[in-house]
This record gives sequence, structure tokens and C-alpha cells, in this order.
Amino acid sequence: MHSENTNLQFNHQQVPTPPRVWAAAFTILGLLPGLVDPSSATAQEKGLFRPFRSKSVQKVTQTSLQADASKPAVPPSPKDVGEQESAADPAIDWEPSEPQRYTIDMTTSLTLATTVNPRIGLAHESVREALALELGAKALLLPTLSAGANYHLHSGRLQTSFGEIRSLDEQSIYFGGGARTLAAETLAVPAVRVFAQLGEAVYAPLAACQVVAQRNASAHAVSNLTLLDVATDYLLLTRAETRVEALRLSLEQFRETVRLTKSFAVAGQGRYADYHRARSHGLLMLMELQRAEEEAAVASADLAQLLRLDQSVQLETPSAPLELIVLTPPDTDLNYLVDVAQARRPEVRAHGAAIGAAEARVKQEYMRPWLPTLSMSASGGGFGGGSNRQDLGVSSFYQATGARTDFNVFAFWQLQNMGAGNRSLQQGRCAERDEAIQQRALTLNVIRREVSEAHANMQAARQRLHVAQVQLAAAEFAAEEDLKRTRAGEGLPIEVLNSLDLLTRARLDLVDAATAFNISQFQMFVVTGESPLSSQ
Repeated sequence: MHSENTNLQFNHQQVPTPPRVWAAAFTILGLLPGLVDPSSATAQEKGLFRPFRSKSVQKVTQTSLQADASKPAVPPSPKDVGEQESAADPAIDWEPSEPQRYTIDMTTSLTLATTVNPRIGLAHESVREALALELGAKALLLPTLSAGANYHLHSGRLQTSFGEIRSLDEQSIYFGGGARTLAAETLAVPAVRVFAQLGEAVYAPLAACQVVAQRNASAHAVSNLTLLDVATDYLLLTRAETRVEALRLSLEQFRETVRLTKSFAVAGQGRYADYHRARSHGLLMLMELQRAEEEAAVASADLAQLLRLDQSVQLETPSAPLELIVLTPPDTDLNYLVDVAQARRPEVRAHGAAIGAAEARVKQEYMRPWLPTLSMSASGGGFGGGSNRQDLGVSSFYQATGARTDFNVFAFWQLQNMGAGNRSLQQGRCAERDEAIQQRALTLNVIRREVSEAHANMQAARQRLHVAQVQLAAAEFAAEEDLKRTRAGEGLPIEVLNSLDLLTRARLDLVDAATAFNISQFQMFVVTGESPLSSQ
């Protein structure tokens, strides 16, 4: 494994430089970024920094765990062991099946989620609905246009306006702008008409504009939370893959221990109990690797669900070192973060817009009794007709068809239910406004709690990462010392077993700690009102 600077760095109080890491047989994560300066000449000269992750896990050579050939405790060669050495062993010979894979990075995941995730899509559709309602509110004073025709036929008795009963056959026809007119009536459906309550025409657009702002802010909040889920699932997938690689390398090291303890036992230089103990550890490690691969498949399915991708294809992250993501410095003052969150969170903007919409509706109800309902209409078309009363000088049908024009304007004021109905509407709108104010206060309390919780998680993740780094340094040093004893002929390979267990745990703990730190960074980023997309 070649040496290179790791991307896993931690910018807080550093601890003394750890001892040189032992051979690549016991190394997967590279020596602990953050414990020494990766740019220092000493670190680069000693090769202390190596990739935290590598998709192609390099195999451990047998010589890395074999005793020195010049020492007395040398295991026999495979040809001396015979058929026992070549017997199939699931702890040694098992290889995982490789599913169909698709590589995806963080930026692609977040960008794809903004276009295909149904939660984000639903939030955007609510904005479109609010825009449609706003358009309708702004158009209340625009006229409605109608065109049509009507035909009227009467045969038999009717009563005149002064009470006389007559026997009359009549008919009429109208066509053009508007429809439905009889005798001396104006058109029931005018060609051009404006009909609106002026209070609603003035204040409804103001309320609708605030509703659009509220829906936009709410959609932004939904997008932020959904993208946080995407980022979290992506980091969990990265964590699962890194754990798989760490366990594969550990399994190779346990496999080598199994081979060596068996060779020592066959040669009479060790106990068969040691071989079975090592083999038991190897099988346990194999089971843990299988569980880790299962976790990686589940993490892939969770991410694919958010991105609406084919879940039969397993997602994987690019082959790159596991990086520490610092979006908010861990030592940032909590009160400052709370103030930033209350100023930037889209939920606060949404509640502010909801209060504005409620306030506009309150004004509308207070002005309703004072502003009239207005109707203006105009029509024009062709009208004609006739009857059987030629004796009165009335033309027969179709003999008097010509142009016709109608124009009407009226306005009226209403005091609903002697004013009690208006008072009820006013009190209801005031209550809605006050509810919106209380909802905003409740949201501000929730934001303060979320920021405090995220800050605590970020601090705890930083401390956990620091401890995990020191733990890995100690485990690598212990394993290196045990290896030296084995090479010097002062111990048996079985004595390395406990150090391998501790080293494996330390590797996994560092992976978990780094992932927890990255997730806490995204959580803090979102609870302070930022979108995960802006982190890319």
C-alpha cells in the first residue's frame, strides 16, 4: 500500500505524534490524521499518512506475519504439512459474491434528489397551487366575457304588467355578446361583466401573495430536510463500505493467523487448541464481514429509495479516502448558531408569511361592511321577434330583427346578520392570526432545541473521533510489538490474536466516529438554515 496524504483531517487540539505504524498487514485506515501534521516533512518521510479507504483492498503477504527465517520457531512449509494444509476452510476460502453496482457521488445524489424525490416534488406542487390561487385573487376585478344565443317561444295565455289576461303567441331570438334575455329584460348573462366585493378584491391578492411566500419557504424547508436524509444515507453507505473494507483486511490477517497456527500445530511447535481458537476468531470475523455487506446493501437500498433508482442495482460511492467534512467549526459559539438559525431557517420565514396572510384577511373582514359589492356589465348583439297581434301593429316573427346594446351598473353594501355575522368573521380571522403568531413562537423554541442538540452532537462526535484516533494508534502499536515478538521467536502466532481483535475494533470505531462527525456537520448545517446542496 503506497503512502499518500489522507483527507481525514481534524483541526482541533493535536496530540503527540504516534509511533511508526506497523506493516501494511495491520494497516487499512492510515495513521491517524489529526494526530500529526500531514504536511510535515517528518510525517511524509515516515509514510505515516495513507488512504483511509481503498476500493481495492490489498492482500497481506504471508511474510508479514511469518516468523523470521533466522529464528528457531519457524513453521513448516506447506509441502511438509501435506493434505491437512490444503483442506477447505470457510474462514479462509470464502469469497463474497459481487452484485451489479452503480457508482454515485454526494453531489449527484443531492442534485438528483431535487428533481426526483416525491416529497420535494409534492412541496413544489403546493407552491404551484398557491401561485394559481394568487392569480385568481389578482384577477377579481378583471371582467368575465360571455357570448351566446337564446330562443324564446310562448303560446297561450299570459298576463300583462297591468294585469290584463291575453291570449298570445310570441317568439324571440338573441345572438351575440351574452345570452338569455326575454321581453323587456336585460341580459341575464352579460357579454362583459365585473362582479366583486371590493374588500376581497383589495385584500385577497395581498393574502395570496403571502401564501405563495409561505409555500415557497415551506418547500425550501422540506427540501432541506429531504436532502439531509439523502446526505445522511449517503454517509451511512460510505460508512458501510468502509467497514466492509476494514473487515476484509482484518479477515485476511485472521486468515494468515489461522494458517500459521495450523502450521505450528502440525509441526508440533504449537497446540491444535490454538489453531481452533484462531479459526473460531476467523469465522466470527467472516460473519461480521457478511453482516457488514448486508448493511451496505441495506444502506444502498435506503439511498436508492430517496433517489427513486432501481434497487436491484447496488449503489456504491467512488473509490476515495473517507474524508472529514467540516461545514461548521466545532468550537463555534452556541448562541451565535441559535441567532443564525432563527434568522435563516425557512420555517421561520414560512410562519412570518402565514402571519402576513392572516393579517390581510383580518383587514379584509374589518373593511367588508364599508366596501360595496360592485357589478358592471355590458352586452351587445342581434335581437328580434314577433307575435300574432298584428292588429296591435306587432310584426310577425323575424320581421323586426336588429342590433341591441345593454349596459348596467349597480353596487350594494351588506351588514351580515345585523352585524353579528361580520363580527364573527372578524373574530375568527383574528384568532387565525394569533394562532400563526403562536406557531412561530413554537417553531422558534423547536429551532433553539434543534441547534442545541446538533451542537452537542457535533461536540460529542469531535471527542469521539479524537478518542478513536488515539485508540487506533495504541492498537497499531500493540499489534506491531506482538508481531516483533513473534518474529523474534519469543511468542507464537496465537499471541497476535487479541491484538488483531483490538485493532479491528479500533478501525471500525474510527470509521463510525468519522461518519458520526460528518453527519453531525450536515445536521448543524441544515438546522442553521442552509441547504446541503450549498455544501458541495
